[in-house]
This record gives sequence, C-alpha cells and structure tokens, in this order.
Amino acid sequence: MSSSARVCVASTSTPLPPKPERDAALARLASGEIEVICNCLVLTEGWDLPEVGCCVLARPTRKMGLFRQMVGRVLRPAKNKPDAIVLDHSGAVFRHGFVEDPVEWTLDPDRQAESAAHAARCNDGSASRLIECTQCSAIRVAGEPCPNCGFLPQRPPRPVMVGAGELGLVQDGRAQPSVYSSEERARWHGMLTAVAAQRGYKPGWAAVNFKEKFGVWPLYSSTPEPIPPTPEVYAWVRSRLIAYAKRRSAAA
Repeated sequence: MSSSARVCVASTSTPLPPKPERDAALARLASGEIEVICNCLVLTEGWDLPEVGCCVLARPTRKMGLFRQMVGRVLRPAKNKPDAIVLDHSGAVFRHGFVEDPVEWTLDPDRQAESAAHAARCNDGSASRLIECTQCSAIRVAGEPCPNCGFLPQRPPRPVMVGAGELGLVQDGRAQPSVYSSEERARWHGMLTAVAAQRGYKPGWAAVNFKEKFGVWPLYSSTPEPIPPTPEVYAWVRSRLIAYAKRRSAAA
C-alpha cells in the first residue's frame, strides 16, 4: 500500500512497551511493513514521520495545544501524499475547531491560545456550531454547505399565519379608519345582493354582511339591484365564511 495509507492511532489504555520494542515497531511502520500502530501518549508530540497520512483520535483532551500536536503528526507534507485524514472519535474537533483554523498563539502565561474562527462558530461561548454531515459524515458548520460533499439541508417551510384585512391609510404610525363614499357603499350592497342570489342565501344575508363590512346597516329599505361582484368582494365574502367556520369549530 502507499505510504499515505498508514495510520497513527491514539489510544488511552495501552501499557507502555520497552523502548527497544517500541523503536522496532516504529521502524516497521516507517518501512511499510506495518500500516497501523496504536500508542498511548507516545506519538503525540516530538515524533516525526511525514509519510503517515491518517490519525485516529481515540482520547479527548481539553488542551488545544495537545490537540494540535496530536493531529500535527499527520500534517507533514511528503512525496505522493495528497492529503491527511483525521478520524476524531473523541470530539476534540467540536471543542477546539478544525485543524486548519488559524490560532493566535501567545507566550503570556496568563492567557491561553485561542482560535478566533472557532470562537465565532459558538452560539453562547460553549455550544459549537460544528455538526456531522448526514451525507458523508464529515464535519461541517451548521447553516453552511459541507466542505467535503457540498450538502446543505433545506429548512422545512414554516407556516405563515394570515388573516383577512384591507389596505388602509397609515399616518404617524397609526392606521386610519377607511372612508367609503355613499356610492361605494351602494355598490357593495348591490354586489353582496348578487352573491346572495347566486348562492341561494336567505333574505337579509346581504344586509348582515353589509353591516359587518361597514359597521352600520344599509340605508335602503328595499333590496338594491344586483351588481356583478368584483374579485375583491368574492375574496371578502370567502374570508368571512372562513372566519365563521373557525368560530363554529372553536365553539364545538
């Protein structure tokens, strides 16, 4: 197999072998005789084999410096090594961010090194926005496409509450009452009369809906001549029927 397929696995409970045995195991890894090796706090820092191309993190750490040291074992460039793979079983990436994030290092003993990029992904200073992609299992930032496969889930549509209403004049941030001329009210009465005739409603339906629309009873003692209703009138009648149905359903 190619050298980039060799794996360095971080373990947590493997007992420390004698140094000659350890050196022999690392030599076999370097020669390609073995491709996977486990260690516990041995190959975390100060050890260099650029050909190693995959690191499995099997232990957590609260220290970002140690996290960077461990993944740094596989970040060295080498011939015929196109990339490096980090398999994080410990959740260190969620705590410390991506290995490619820039870090502000400091020599101040009272300050800790920080990753500004990862801090910006945290909602409240502790909850990371890094999540696992459901399509390829790579780690992505919530709300952003997966850098590995490009997948970005679509949010389900949210219901929009609507209600019947009319456009009206607003002055100084306050809605002004609608003003209708006597001719407009007469037209509405005629169109409501036409709707009642089309649908076989009881006598008086047009007058009742006229009062609901304008707040007063019509001034006419006789039924007006029907006028072909406009889409606006049909829409208003439909909204009143929906409101009536909802009231009946709530009372049942």
